[in-house]
Amino acid sequence: MSVSMHPINQLALPIGLRRLYDSRPSHILPFCERAKMLLHGSDFNNITIQSFDFFCFPPWDIPQFSYLNPFSGFEKSSTAPVTFQQLFHRHRYQYSSFIPIFTDGSKSDGHVGCGVVSPSDTLSYRLHNFCSVFTAELVAIFCALREISPSNQRKFIIYTDSMSALQTLSHYDIQMHPVALKILSILHFLRKEGFSIIFCWVPSHVGISGNEIADSIAKFASTFLTQDIPYSDVKKSFVSHLHTTWQNNWDLQMNNKLHFVKPFIDMWPILPIRELDVKLTRLRIGHTRFTHKHLIFGERTPVCPTCHTDFSVTHILIECPSFKSHREYHFNSPSLTLQDLV
Repeated sequence: MSVSMHPINQLALPIGLRRLYDSRPSHILPFCERAKMLLHGSDFNNITIQSFDFFCFPPWDIPQFSYLNPFSGFEKSSTAPVTFQQLFHRHRYQYSSFIPIFTDGSKSDGHVGCGVVSPSDTLSYRLHNFCSVFTAELVAIFCALREISPSNQRKFIIYTDSMSALQTLSHYDIQMHPVALKILSILHFLRKEGFSIIFCWVPSHVGISGNEIADSIAKFASTFLTQDIPYSDVKKSFVSHLHTTWQNNWDLQMNNKLHFVKPFIDMWPILPIRELDVKLTRLRIGHTRFTHKHLIFGERTPVCPTCHTDFSVTHILIECPSFKSHREYHFNSPSLTLQDLV
């Protein structure tokens, strides 16, 4: 509310209306206010989203990015690690005048890190848990370029096992990852300063020493890097947080008849034919014309003549012995549970 030109300012609830909702708890709050309640007490209140710099380069000066792949034609699943090691040694012989720098990113439960390995030093940083492994890979490359900047040497080759990072850098777009834009920006500056920097892809976990060390230090990085979080990573983390909260609230609805039918909030597969999809949905929720038309026409509730109980979808498909032969014919079992059917 303090920023009058903020794009979502018009969606914020005025103070007067907020008091009205507080005095009438039965009234449902607007979506934005309910979203704020979901964020209350979470890590989302203490983060800074990384902004986009849409105009890093003028159209006539867009940097060109390319990378080497000396392992093309060799599938990792069918190639022995020693073959990759020999190919790498051959590659290093060809580029022996370039100083090698290895980068890697890692993400596991509760830990995101990146590592940089050069002949003279190793760097490792821990990132915010919201960051993706893709972001970690890009941050590692950015840190490597930042360490190159004050060097007296001018020829470097940066190795990474993230093909997706290299492909992203190869296709400049104003909507590309903000860290990728920062990489292209600093790379553009370094090349103007006379640096010759080559990028090269290497396969992971095949015994290439520098890559293995970078992977190891990334997994155990403890020094936090002050780094804004890309919007895409925040969005993914928020969706995960939202689904977890939704599932936890749904788990408490044990008396809801639909909880037993669908204990998890994951979507069911959608049938390609809508008519069949509608029928299946009606069976799942237990609302069919046969079992509920008495409510529309004011008739008596239909009763099973065999069991003397009210007809329901569950009774017909699972409980009633009169349909035992049908269950054996269609499901190869006389005894079924609701989970077998849904």
